[in-house]
This record gives sequence, C-alpha cells and structure tokens, in this order.
Amino acid sequence: MKPMTIRSVVRSDKGLVREINEDSVGVLSEQGLVVLTDGMGGHCSGEVASRLAVAAITRLISSHPTASPATAIKFANHTILEKIREDAALNGMATTAVVGRFHDGVVEYAHVGDSRLYLWRDSRLRKLTRDHSMIQELVDEGVYASLAEARREGIRNNLLTRGVGIGDDLTVDSGSLTLHPGDRFLFCSDGLSNMLSDKLIGRLLATCSDSLESAADLLLGLALKRGGYDNISVALVESTEPEQAEGVDV
Repeated sequence: MKPMTIRSVVRSDKGLVREINEDSVGVLSEQGLVVLTDGMGGHCSGEVASRLAVAAITRLISSHPTASPATAIKFANHTILEKIREDAALNGMATTAVVGRFHDGVVEYAHVGDSRLYLWRDSRLRKLTRDHSMIQELVDEGVYASLAEARREGIRNNLLTRGVGIGDDLTVDSGSLTLHPGDRFLFCSDGLSNMLSDKLIGRLLATCSDSLESAADLLLGLALKRGGYDNISVALVESTEPEQAEGVDV
C-alpha cells in the first residue's frame, strides 16, 4: 500500500452554546489519514471518548499501515471499552467516527454514527456516508417520506443507533472510491450538517473552489451565524503529489 500525501484544512469550534468542544480531528498527512470524531455521553466523558478514538486510530494506522479504516475504528471501540472498564466514572461515553485513508489512487473510508464524509467532484456534492440515527432509519423504513417530514413530527436528529464505545459487537460501514483530479473531501460533525443543508454546503464549496482555507472558514462561519448550537468540526481534504504538499492548517 502506497499512502498518498494529502493537503488538509481543519477547523473545530465549540459553538455558541456548548461549554466544551467534544469533537476531535486527527490528520496524518504523509500517511493520507483523516479522522473526525464527535463525543457522546455527557459533559466530560464525550470529550474523552472522541480524543481516545482519534489517538487509537492514528496509532494503529501508524504502526500497521495496511490496516483498513474499519479495522481502525474497531480498535478504537476496544480502546474506549477498556478505558470504561478501568474507570467506572466514564461509563456511558462513546463517540462517532468517520475515517478516510488515501492511498494508491483511492480513498478508503469507514464510519459509525452521524459524522459525515462528502465528495465534491465536478461542481457537485455527494454524501458518501449514511447516518446511523433513529431519524434516518425511520426514513429508510418508509415511516416518513423525508428527514424534513420526520423532523416536523418531532423526531430528533441526535438519537444515534450506533456509537464507538457502546458495546463489543460494533458494525462499521465502509466503502472506497477511485480518486479523480480535482476531488475534494469534506469530513464534518453534525454541528455543521445540522446547521447547513447539503444543497447549501455545495453552494458554499462552489464559491470557494480555489481555496480550502476560505471554504472551511465560510462553512464554519455560517454554521455559527445560524446558531452554533453544537460543536462544529470541518476537515477539507485534497490529495496531492508529495512535492506539492503544504501540511495541515489548524
């Protein structure tokens, strides 16, 4: 496996309501790895879970470069469960996770929860992940025709059906995609996707097609302007030749 160097811009903000930021983002540029997590389970423990997951995933990929994103998420699940067994005060903590690994002209990705991965290609936005949430399952089952209808009926966005650290038997969704020139990838927590529709995210990316930095700032700024009710994290990524890589801007 030959990792691809990536260029990334990361923005993470606690928002305007929450006291702390329970999101966490990790990037290993030279190994083509991006990890974004959103902690669950309370004021402090969610923060612990999200950071444990990022540390576990980056550690596994660093020591086992051929490990898949799904395997890395399962390793993070084991790590969090072990921490809970060591400290009962952390019982109930968990986290979402979305992981992308760029190598050999492809991106492998995996996720658990409602943190998302989008592809921006040929001026169109495509969501690569599907939320593991009660509202999404009700739509999938045909109970409601759309997410908007479910929300009108009082179904909340934040009722998740899967989380890293909830139990030993974790199902991880995964996929892969061949990279095209000009592809950009957006990793984000629900603090962004709950504030901005996919259509609006696409329009914002189109207005900043020449600058990852401007696009990330615009996305974060508008999510805050619309209320910033949750932690907001964004990682915009493009693959690049090693000699063109510029590192990470946090």
